[in-house]
Amino acid sequence: MDSSWNETFLDAEARAYDSSDDSEDLDYVPSDTSSDTASDGEDNSYNVVPIEVRNTQLLRERLDGSLVEKVVKVLNGMEDLGLNLTVFLDAVSWGDTECISNATVRYARTGLMKSKELPLILRRWWKPPRAHGSNNRRSLGATVAMERFAYECSTKVLDRELEKSAALFKSPSLSGEDVAEEQLTGTAFNTTIGEVKKRSPHLWLLLHGLAYQERQKEKNTHKNPEKIVLMIVSMLNYSRSHHRGRFQKLFAVYFKFRGLTAKGFDTLHALALTMSHKWTCDAVGRISKRCMDEVLRMMDKFPWLISHDNVNIPFRVFSQRLDNQGEFGNGTAATVYIKRSAAPLSSTANRDLQEQRAGGLKTPLTSLDILKLAKESYPRIHTHAKYRVLRFLLDSPAFDLSSYTHHNSDLLNPPMPTHQLPSGPDHITLQFLLGTVNIPEASYEDNSRLIKEWLHQLDLDSPEMQKKLGLEKLVTWVGDQLTVDRLRNLFKFRTEDLNSYDRLDWIVLTFGWLHLMMAAANTFHKQYLGTARGRGLSQAFDLLNKKGLGKMATKGPFYHDLNEALYHVAEAHIREDWLLVGKVTSLEELRDRTSDELVALADRLVEEHASSAALNRMDATPESQQDQEKRQTVMWNRDILHYIVLDQAIKHGDVGLMEDSLPHLLFRFIGGKNSNYATEVLELLQSLNREWTAEVKDFVCNHCWLVNYTGKPGDFLPIDLSQEHNIKDIKVNHRSEGPSIDWDYLKKLHPAIHVVNAVASHVEKEFKTLARGKKHTVPQKELDIQTLQKSYHTARVHQHEAGRKVRRKNVVKDITTMGAIDMSKTVNRWVEGRTFTRSMAQEWDLFSNSEGSEMDEDDSDMISD
Repeated sequence: MDSSWNETFLDAEARAYDSSDDSEDLDYVPSDTSSDTASDGEDNSYNVVPIEVRNTQLLRERLDGSLVEKVVKVLNGMEDLGLNLTVFLDAVSWGDTECISNATVRYARTGLMKSKELPLILRRWWKPPRAHGSNNRRSLGATVAMERFAYECSTKVLDRELEKSAALFKSPSLSGEDVAEEQLTGTAFNTTIGEVKKRSPHLWLLLHGLAYQERQKEKNTHKNPEKIVLMIVSMLNYSRSHHRGRFQKLFAVYFKFRGLTAKGFDTLHALALTMSHKWTCDAVGRISKRCMDEVLRMMDKFPWLISHDNVNIPFRVFSQRLDNQGEFGNGTAATVYIKRSAAPLSSTANRDLQEQRAGGLKTPLTSLDILKLAKESYPRIHTHAKYRVLRFLLDSPAFDLSSYTHHNSDLLNPPMPTHQLPSGPDHITLQFLLGTVNIPEASYEDNSRLIKEWLHQLDLDSPEMQKKLGLEKLVTWVGDQLTVDRLRNLFKFRTEDLNSYDRLDWIVLTFGWLHLMMAAANTFHKQYLGTARGRGLSQAFDLLNKKGLGKMATKGPFYHDLNEALYHVAEAHIREDWLLVGKVTSLEELRDRTSDELVALADRLVEEHASSAALNRMDATPESQQDQEKRQTVMWNRDILHYIVLDQAIKHGDVGLMEDSLPHLLFRFIGGKNSNYATEVLELLQSLNREWTAEVKDFVCNHCWLVNYTGKPGDFLPIDLSQEHNIKDIKVNHRSEGPSIDWDYLKKLHPAIHVVNAVASHVEKEFKTLARGKKHTVPQKELDIQTLQKSYHTARVHQHEAGRKVRRKNVVKDITTMGAIDMSKTVNRWVEGRTFTRSMAQEWDLFSNSEGSEMDEDDSDMISD
């Protein structure tokens, strides 16, 4: 060992000695022999360092004659006295009572024990030096005795220190507490390392020295063995007692859902790295039970809502038999969302909503009402569209906003939101998965069974709770268009049932905005696809080599890829228009303009190249002067800016702007022949303006459209997107389970998934593996945008060319305007389908649908008709 290691070890040894509970008499210098070393007026009876400790080297230098001659004389003198070196050392080293108490012996002994030469002497005893000039083997010395003594001494010291660290590795003994999320994710490696160093310094230094040699510090700049040493200490503690398995439980849960097999578990358990596979499987059940207990407690304290969606899970088997077949399971997963920042609904909210609904059924929205809503909301959308145009310029590499002279101008800030959701830690949404069940969403009957299943899991299906739900509570139910449509038809079918629980009066339905945006993106694909010879999306997909976007799809990454392509095409067009309105040849030249001038140019760009007013002006010119290609470019800019404004409003939590977009989305869905989402938008507009009370509307808009799991601004996402993420987690965890699992196990497992995900993130963050595979690096978009912009510039699609025509297959219809014109037909059909009277009866002692038979075929046919 080198000097630095010895000094570190001795320092730790001194600290351990100072903090030791062992009491021992210390040797002191008698006052009569050391008075010359003290200052005047100071008590010198104790704690005076012997002269030998300070002057050993000096005494050696002052010796006259040979040192060996004096040593021989001392040995001869001891022999004359009947002593030998062994007896002498034993006597000086606390050999008998008189030697212990004798002041002279104590003085000499203390000098030896405190001298700097003692470690050197001990090393020589352990490994004597070779004689000079001799080729003989080195003397054995006290090697055997000292190594035996060192083993005995170190064993006791390390055993004592290992026991001192035991408390750091214990987990709670109460059932369920050891697998609580806060317990598992509270296992901080760096904090524990610091505590182990304090409580077990010798053990830590010994293991650290074995794991990391001094020469490695010069070569390895990243390798740090501290977590390895910590796990060794943890394994040693676990080997002594299974109650010290805090880290083993953490890794058991982690590896369970990272695909480790049962045999792998047994191997790691034998190495004391994880708990056993049996313990882990049992722990899943305990985690799920604890999660369900937690969600029930949270539901009693805070407002909540629920969503569900279908999930397809393949069940595999090792050996196929008639009674053991693999299958492609079709079930449903549900999630409860807890909004701690939401104000609870009043005790009269249920009754007030029923009365408001009854009035709303008699006063449906008209086409004129919707046009009025569109007119009122357009200025706000228009303002945000102009900011999006400005943002495309500011974010372009050529403009280089960071070095722009006026980059701090308030005029470059985004406009005031219409109704912004708050952010911060207090507004983080909590989510809890319920047990996935083998009930598909294939029919109305299935959805009726699902309602009962979720209420059963949430302990809300007792007669008392049913009555409370029907009379006092409201539950917001979120889903995709199919889910909401099925639930709404159940709501209509039960309009004459006995009480408000059976009639589902306590349910508030709202669709998820992710699927709405997917439907809107598909209308762009259908409207602007064109052919490869035109200047529509098909040509853009070919230029950018966007595979798989030629035909619309509902599965896979189609929407993600399409949404990204829509943004790139939009940015390429808008950049080209910036060159046009700015009368420049490159965006870099616009850096010379002030912020006022840039805002004015953005206003002009939207008015002249991205608005209905611009289209109307073009249509008012003689046909011979019209440019069909230019007109389609302006129409694209107008439509895509509305889409981008809504998409950004969702990400930043501007629910007011989301509501403003509904009438315009309705026009697009009607014109694009998407009757399903046209109906959904009409239902939501009717609810917001006719059938929901102000209290319910405020709750739904603020808490049932978007969630935020980080509390950060700009980190909002639609609830149905969150549900999709949960379904993805379900499938990932299912793959890690392997074969031989069934729906009952999944029902038990899935409530624990949010804890499993939290554990996985915690472990990967501790070991700095979180970024690997967690996030994907987004390739730079600049080359794609420049390629598109160059194509549009070459084709002069932004320049007016009188009389220019577009091939018939590339002609784009203005479906937004068409939808506004044809809206009355759609609205009339919608009104006819929802004109009915709901019962207000409250019969609780008679037969209830919730306890009776399910719908028969005639009932289902009536709903379908």
